[in-house]
Order: sequence, then structure tokens, then C-alpha cells
Amino acid sequence: MPIDFEFTADQEAFRSAVRAFLEREVAPIVAKMDATEEFPAATVRRMQQEGYFGAPVPEEYGGLGLGKVGYCILLEEIGKVDASHGTIVGAHTSLGTTPLLYFGTEEQRRRYLVPAARGEKLLAFSLTEPGSGSDSGAVHTVAEPHADGWRLTGTKLYVSNGKEADSVVLLAANDAKRGPNGGVTAFLLHKGQEGFSVGRCEKKMGLHGTSTAELLLDHVEVGPDQVLGPVGGGFVLAMTALDVGRVSLGAASLGAMEAATAAALGFAQQRIQFGQPIAQHQAIQFKLADMAMRIQALRYLVYHAAARQDRLGTDPARWSRRERQEKTREAATVKCLASEWASEVIDQALQIHGGLGYIRGTPIERAYRDARIAEIFEGTNEIQRLVVARDLLERGL
Repeated sequence: MPIDFEFTADQEAFRSAVRAFLEREVAPIVAKMDATEEFPAATVRRMQQEGYFGAPVPEEYGGLGLGKVGYCILLEEIGKVDASHGTIVGAHTSLGTTPLLYFGTEEQRRRYLVPAARGEKLLAFSLTEPGSGSDSGAVHTVAEPHADGWRLTGTKLYVSNGKEADSVVLLAANDAKRGPNGGVTAFLLHKGQEGFSVGRCEKKMGLHGTSTAELLLDHVEVGPDQVLGPVGGGFVLAMTALDVGRVSLGAASLGAMEAATAAALGFAQQRIQFGQPIAQHQAIQFKLADMAMRIQALRYLVYHAAARQDRLGTDPARWSRRERQEKTREAATVKCLASEWASEVIDQALQIHGGLGYIRGTPIERAYRDARIAEIFEGTNEIQRLVVARDLLERGL
């Protein structure tokens, strides 16, 4: 498959508009947000009003209709400014709206997807539990048949947007013995439902503008209209959404790498040591070159993967097995390389800044803390390597 890629004039115009918005609205509040560790409700609301939370969603469902390429442009630009805002958008859009668009009934799309894409409601996605993380099929939250619906009991962890979300796409076990092969189902839960509550919110190393919440389910009764996708189809639904999330995470990592490299380049050209800018020293030049090479490689990977997802469309029933395998392997590759390269690039940018880069509150120090989670959430990089290796053993290069 060819990897040539070129942005359209409309996509470039969208990038410019997003960049101007972020510089005007988001960049000025990031340092305070990071220090106070508060959810940036005001800027999130303004982003919702701009339609950014529905960027890839078709216009008929309230979105901007920009597809995965347009969505990755958005996440790349947000990644240059702040990882917390990118995580809030990603949890809502990649993991919240994707299952609704791909697997929801028309009624569910109208009821949940349209207001979410319009920015009227915030979504979250919940899979991880105290006893399951990388083993995502080992869900212990119980879904028992009750009347004409279900009753859910259990505890969920590490839910991005969990405190603020109006609705949550949540995975529960309809048959624990079957595990991922028909034993997990996705449900749509609403804030305020009886028995459904938010527990503790974690204090984290980075992403200080996001909530990472515990969700408690105490015999929560849900109707059949709150089942998303087929009963027993939750694992496939989750993995399909995560394929989108992993590529968009790659876009956000790309933006973070670009911002860190630009900062390091500027600093190196101004910082004088031994009578000349440190950018004149080969040791610094080699670091900058390595950083730039990773950025260029990742840009191709991200947008090639996003364009493939756009070509596949939003109806999983129409995908061939090979297309699904290629998409999943590519998403795993993007996520793994992007998160590790971002950590490496930001680390080198901090090194170039020297002692200044280690000072709390500087952009590079914040970026260093924020970047580390990307190797863990949306599937650890160990799991991404398993995904790639198993597909390699089955299908070859």
C-alpha cells in the first residue's frame, strides 16, 4: 500500500484554526491548571462549542465530519499545547463516540452520539478494574439478567473523564467463564442512575487537568436500550474503539514531540557555553537530528494509519478479516512507537535545557511528566508488542 500523503486545503485551514484557538484559549491556562490539578472546565466548554469533541463524527450525527485524519490533526495540535486537554478529548471521542458510531442503534446514536458530538454531553469509557488491566478480557464487574434488562455490580478504575462524564461506555461480564469470547458486554450508563457513583479520583504524576476516577456500581439496573452492541460483543467493541484511540494517541504524541523539539532547538540556539551557542556542538546537533527523524517517521505512520481507518469506514460488519488485522496491527505499531519516541524526544529536550528543564512548572518538565502515561494507557506497550508479534506469526510481514 502506498504511503504518500498530502493534506487538503480544508485540512490545512482546520489545522490553522485549531492552532490559533489553542494558543488563544488553552495555552494561557495550562500552567495554572497543572499547579492546581483542576479539570479545565471553561476551556473544555469552549472546545465543545467549537465542535472539536465531534471532529471525526459525521455531520448527520452532529459532528464536524472530518474523519480520522482531521481528528488526528486536532490531537496533534492539542498535543503541542497540553496533554490533559488531549486526554479529555480522546477519552470522549476515540473511546466514547466511536463505539456509539460503529455499534450503536440509530436510536442510541440520536440519544447519545448527537449531543456528545455537538459538545452538549461529555463521555467516558470504562474497561479497567482492580483485577484486570492488560488482561482486558478478565472483566469481573457482573452483569446479571434482571427483568427485561440487566443489573450491574462491581468497581471500575482509572476512568478518564470519569468524574465529569454525563454518560459512560462501560464493560461488564455477562458470562465470566467465556471471557472475551462472548462473555463481555458494553453498556451505556448515565450520571445520576441509582447505584452508580464516582469513588476516589487518583493523584497522578502527570495529566493534572484530567480526572482519573473510580466508578462504583451497586446493583445498577439498566434497560435493554442501554446495551451497546450485541450481548457478548463487548470485547470486540472495546478493541475496535482502542484501535482509533491508539492512532489518535500517536497524533497527540507527535504534537508533544514537535513542541519539545521546537523548544529545545530555540534554547540551543540561544544558550551560550564555551563562547558559542550549544547548538554548534555536535553532541547537541546529534540529539536534535534524532528528535527530528523520529518526528518525520511518526508523522507518516500516524496519518497513513488514520487515512486507512477513513477508507475502511464506520461499519465493522463490512470489514474483511484481513482489513481488521491490518488496522489493529498498524494501530498497535503507531501507539507503541509514538509513546516511546515521545518519551525519548522529550527526555532529550529536557537534557538540552539542562537544569532549567528540571525546574517544576516549566513546559518541558510538565511535558516530561505528562508523556510517561502514554506507554501505559490504551493498552500497555507490552500488549502492543504481543498484538504485533501474534499477527506477524500468523500473517508474516
